[in-house]
Formats: sequence, C-alpha cells, structure tokens
Amino acid sequence: MADFQWREKLRKTQESTKQVSLVPEQAKSLGFGCFTIGMIIMCLFFAVIGIGLFAQSNLLFGTVSIIISLGIGYMTFQLIRAEKIP
Repeated sequence: MADFQWREKLRKTQESTKQVSLVPEQAKSLGFGCFTIGMIIMCLFFAVIGIGLFAQSNLLFGTVSIIISLGIGYMTFQLIRAEKIP
C-alpha cells in the first residue's frame, strides 16, 4: 500500500518540475533573495580575507582572494540585473 503512495508522490513531483506555473512566485523570489544574500556575504568574506592577507604582506594570496571577491561581486550584480526568469 505504501509503495503506491510513494509512486503517486513521485509522479506528482515529476509533474511539478515539468510545469513551471506550479512553483509559487513568492517561493521563487524568496529563494533568489536567499541566494543573493549568500553571494554578497561570500563576496564580503573574501574581500576581508584579501585585505587581511595584504596587511600581513602576503600579496599573492591577497590578490587571489580579491580577484575571487570581485568575480563573485560581478556575478551577483549580473544576476540582480538579469531579466526575470519565467
């Protein structure tokens, strides 16, 4: 009996992934907001690490950290500016 219930749940999940309209707009915006906040926090983390490494005269790893921070910042900026995903 439980096997048929599991199959039905799996079937409903597969149908919901095929149809975009089943995902609520509020859930999409909440997920994107959380992702964006995470990206901003990671960007700030790498920037602080990079500045700390420069202060400790470790130029190579400081430069790498700042480049990573700038890359994450650029990707986040492009995601925020991008058109709305249907």
